[in-house]
Amino acid sequence: MINFEERKRLISLIIVLCFAFLWPIINSTYLLFHPSSGAVGGSHLDFGFSVVLELLALILLGASLRSQQRSFKELGITFKVSDLGHAILLYFSFYILEILMFLFVPHMNAEVRNIGFLKSDMTPFYLIFILVNPFFEELIVRAYGITEFLHFFKKEEIAVLASTLIQTSYHLYQGAIPAILNGVLFFVFSIYFAKKRRIIPIILVHGFLDMYAMIQFHGT
Repeated sequence: MINFEERKRLISLIIVLCFAFLWPIINSTYLLFHPSSGAVGGSHLDFGFSVVLELLALILLGASLRSQQRSFKELGITFKVSDLGHAILLYFSFYILEILMFLFVPHMNAEVRNIGFLKSDMTPFYLIFILVNPFFEELIVRAYGITEFLHFFKKEEIAVLASTLIQTSYHLYQGAIPAILNGVLFFVFSIYFAKKRRIIPIILVHGFLDMYAMIQFHGT
């Protein structure tokens, strides 16, 4: 029988994941089957609301860890100079893999949908959202998720797959093919974390990709 501490840890995992990702998954799945034009950008308040929710999710994660006498260090949040090199290697690993996919599976090249929010004019909340989002996603779905899945299932493969599927599911709004391409990136991230237990390189790559998308699309 599962003891009290294990039950508490499992319930905390469910609460954190549901608070962070349940609505995004539901909304993303709806948009997959009912795509919008993607022409409407995110408003100042939309980005502000998103930032508040993401920060609340991170606070909830921190509170959950503290209630179990744990800390963010367990999730690989400490910084090392070598993290910069690992981030570069991670980025180019995905870049090469993406090129190979386009070469051998031409139909993988599909237009991304429902990204009107990326085309918004620059606002303080837009910039804050771009900065906070990599920490929100990677600390919760990758570092925390994989750590807990490994604890409960004892299998690295299940932990990697679960993290990848959760993150891919709330990117379905972009369309099935773009979501699959995102899933490849998330899979690479998950394997790296499961092997190295370092999250900073992943946050750096995620942040770079988000910043690049912001620069590429905003105001268009």
